[in-house]
Amino acid sequence: MRGEKKKMKRTFQRNLQAVHNRTISISTYAAGDDAVIVEGVLTDNRLVDTWSVPSGEKMEPGVIHNLAVRLFIECPSLRITDVEVDMDRVPLDECMHTRDSLKPLIGQSISPGFTRWVKQHLGGAQGCTHLNALLIAMAPAVFQGFWNARTSRRIDARRATEGMSPEYLIDTCWVWRSEGPLASELRAAVAGEGREDGPFGKD
Repeated sequence: MRGEKKKMKRTFQRNLQAVHNRTISISTYAAGDDAVIVEGVLTDNRLVDTWSVPSGEKMEPGVIHNLAVRLFIECPSLRITDVEVDMDRVPLDECMHTRDSLKPLIGQSISPGFTRWVKQHLGGAQGCTHLNALLIAMAPAVFQGFWNARTSRRIDARRATEGMSPEYLIDTCWVWRSEGPLASELRAAVAGEGREDGPFGKD
């Protein structure tokens, strides 16, 4: 089995041709003391000639999708106050009809259950698969960006966690499991009881 894995890796490195590439880039910008703007960009590149089905038209390598979503986020509630969508490159004219499909996001918060909400209210024939994929990828980055903006200056644990709900992080992964030490530290910090030597220490 070990030899088979090594052989597969060598084959991938030497013999396989890439036919498609998707990149997602997400950046967060501070917008005052109580807001951030999170911008996500999705680009799909066709790396080989393809033929349209059923027209048979030849399509040369190039960009298939170039999409951008900007979320205007109120902090620390992580409530979406506005959303902008750019669709600079799409494969079909009909795709442009989904440009406003993310408007129902306004008023929603990035919180547990957000991905489920997106799939239920924006998924399927209601919107664009690729905009939704970008949006779901952006959700975890919203919290990361908010936290970096808030802690970009030295503040104590009480102010750092002011207005936060522990549910932003607890049970989102193994490290933040509800019975783990980091979850306990976060709860204590939110309650104003953080240890000075903990990850959410008093200074």
